[in-house]
Amino acid sequence: MQEPLRVLHFQGRMGQGGAETFMMNAYRNIDRSKIQFDFLIYEDYKDVTPYHQEIKALGGKIYVVPNPNKHIFAYIKTVKKLLKDKKIDIVHSEIFFGGGINLWIAKKVGIKKRIVHSHATSDGKGNRFPLPIIRQLFHYLIKNNATDYLACSHEAGVGLFGENQPFIFVANGIDLEKYRSVPKSKGQLREELMIPSEAFVVGNIGRFEEQKNHRFLINLFEEIVKLNPTSHLILVGTGSLQDEIKEKVKNKAFSENVHFLGERKDIPELLKAMDVFLLPSLYEGLPIVAVEAQAANLKLVLSTEVSKETQLSENVHFISLDTLTKEWAEVVLAKPYANTPRPELEVYDMKKTASQLEKIYLK
Repeated sequence: MQEPLRVLHFQGRMGQGGAETFMMNAYRNIDRSKIQFDFLIYEDYKDVTPYHQEIKALGGKIYVVPNPNKHIFAYIKTVKKLLKDKKIDIVHSEIFFGGGINLWIAKKVGIKKRIVHSHATSDGKGNRFPLPIIRQLFHYLIKNNATDYLACSHEAGVGLFGENQPFIFVANGIDLEKYRSVPKSKGQLREELMIPSEAFVVGNIGRFEEQKNHRFLINLFEEIVKLNPTSHLILVGTGSLQDEIKEKVKNKAFSENVHFLGERKDIPELLKAMDVFLLPSLYEGLPIVAVEAQAANLKLVLSTEVSKETQLSENVHFISLDTLTKEWAEVVLAKPYANTPRPELEVYDMKKTASQLEKIYLK
């Protein structure tokens, strides 16, 4: 029997962020008799392990390498040796800033299929010198070493590849039915979270990093509470800014109404417990969590930095981050809270996405 093709995913970490969640969804649904996934992560994140056990159970391998942001030459040497010594047929790089290095190394050692995949519209690192020059170098490495270009949205593709590079749109697929058919009632779920059943509940799911803009989110919630004192905020995720945000909330009058839930696997249930989903990100591609929230028929309020292609249902609102938080709060609190999906949401069925990826890998 022919061995499956082995695809090495350059992820950096395998936490419960959007790109990682997407690839795990794909891994569960892809034909593993034909294609197997392996994952490359940085040693700084080797203890971020929510998916490690499942990856190994599905037949995948996890390779830990030096962090290129700290040890670039050790990283290049280690990855080059890894690609030479292990059975790797395809590389799939999902690193936005610096991903071109991975493709360059792969080409040097003779990997024939080298995929670059954009999941965001920006790297979020600003334009301080020498970043513009470094970006030009990384863009050159992508253009000269990638064989296949994928993106989760038009804006994400242009953000990484530029206006003139054709790419394949690959939807950030999910298991739609899982979000549509949660057996527990909203009241039951809120009781488990110790939130009053009659409360107005807003939520956010995302890593506690600059991109997700939690400082703004807490300021916004303060305005929401002024207009509706029964409001509660659910925050799901972990990250380097988590302690700072907890400290910011600690001395607020509404501190007991903010629920830090950490990393969770019961996302469909948590979404059902909410009335409105908030995502005031500083930049995004097409966030998987926004697709999940729409599959759960939630109202969404997003920053205008989130791709407009995210709107897959009727009750979705985009607001500029320059708009006063009071105006944001008024939009958040305005009824209705339910949502009506559009036909294009069906494109995000993970079975369709997995089938598309199979064709790309096997081509």
